[in-house]
Amino acid sequence: MSTGVRERAGEQQRTYGNWRLGRGAGLFGLGPVGTIAAFLVMVLSAGMLPLSTVAALLTAVVGTLVLAPLAIRVNGRTGFQVITTRVAWWLGRARRQHVYVSGVASRVAAAHQLPGVLARSEVYEVETGRSGLVAVVVVPQSRHYTVTLRCAPEGMDLVDQAVIDARVGHLAAWLAALSREPQLVQAQVTVETTPDPGTRLAAEVAATSRPDAPALALQVLDDVVRSYPAGSASVDTRVSLTYTAPPGRSMSHEDVCREVAARLPHLHAGLTGATGAGIVPMSARGLAGVVRAAYDPAAALDLTRDPQLTPDWPQAGPVATRESWDSYRHDSGVSRTWCMVEAPRGVVYSRLFARLTDPDPQLLRKRVSMIYRPYSPGEAARLVESDKRDARFLAGKKHRPSARDLTDLAAADQAAEEEAAGAGVTRFTVLVTATVADETQLDEATGIIRARAGEARLVLRPMFGCQAAGFAAGLPAGVVLPTHASIPF
Repeated sequence: MSTGVRERAGEQQRTYGNWRLGRGAGLFGLGPVGTIAAFLVMVLSAGMLPLSTVAALLTAVVGTLVLAPLAIRVNGRTGFQVITTRVAWWLGRARRQHVYVSGVASRVAAAHQLPGVLARSEVYEVETGRSGLVAVVVVPQSRHYTVTLRCAPEGMDLVDQAVIDARVGHLAAWLAALSREPQLVQAQVTVETTPDPGTRLAAEVAATSRPDAPALALQVLDDVVRSYPAGSASVDTRVSLTYTAPPGRSMSHEDVCREVAARLPHLHAGLTGATGAGIVPMSARGLAGVVRAAYDPAAALDLTRDPQLTPDWPQAGPVATRESWDSYRHDSGVSRTWCMVEAPRGVVYSRLFARLTDPDPQLLRKRVSMIYRPYSPGEAARLVESDKRDARFLAGKKHRPSARDLTDLAAADQAAEEEAAGAGVTRFTVLVTATVADETQLDEATGIIRARAGEARLVLRPMFGCQAAGFAAGLPAGVVLPTHASIPF
């Protein structure tokens, strides 16, 4: 990400951008591997031509049919990936892998454990001294360890633009520092919004009010408690950091969890300047409550009123779920998850994603997750140089390069210069999950998300065929989607 300064309304407005999707050099959009395969087919066909014209023609036709799905692009994915996704979905549905039942009605688990990629997940609580107990979610099959920090950001209302720019700068520095964090796999920032029933305010007022207070003061507080829930919303902001186990070392889950928790202090300090608010590590009970409310929105009010109802992690899962091609039914809610296809083009301003994360009263819950996967300094240097060579190749192979080719070349050159100056390189994506009470409301939710994405200049598409995994990826449980993918992306 690069920054700049642009004049706007008589003042200097800082701009951001230079997001780019790397494109591999190759013929007909095949990429390096596909291009080599195409040359081999052509050489083989030419070599067989003197021996048999029919065999040479058959080889060329078969090679074309095999390579064609690699050249066709559908929403940024190759035709091979689209076909493989469909086949995998049909096979899973035939085996009834899209249906999950837990508890007494289940044949495999008496507990209400989490479904899918989180079925084997566990939570360990580690004592860190200054921060107290810190909960670490362990996903054994991928050896990933996730710690989540709950933030209370101040927002951007009545905040000077200079302060906002400084916070964005702190966040950029924090993300750049993540590339030097040992064994860090992923950082995830999630903003979840829900209609607020006002129970937290009522509980706070009841706990802090004195019975001998003036009658007028008590009356005013009572009026505020009654009127506040109308049109209000609850906003929960979380930052999840996912680590992997150190290679070459035989360590138990508890040992890795202690090592992960020991790294929190300096990450905590760097993040405080970016959010401008207090940050606390989430406990095991807090994580279980978030996951329980996500799978069963109807239970969220009871959990808010009585925190003692919050289950332990093995019981935080849903009673039943059913995954469809473009939606996900779970207990009392139905969700649809979208992923980013294309980042905003051109320059953008600091408030770009504000409307995307704002509460929507028509939705039971809305979860926006920005997922970052930083490259190490060595990988970043190799990547930007490779992207620069590929961009030059793609622009140079055409007699008259398009404006997009020239813009991509300029962005690649700028990224290489900034990386050489010390900037970090990070892969990122955005996941948006909207939850409603009934399938009939999904169309309305889709219209809302599309409108919000349009205001943010994001191109989103539903995660067809993997709605359950996309839903789980937005939770504070450390799901790294590429690790669990069975289809090469």
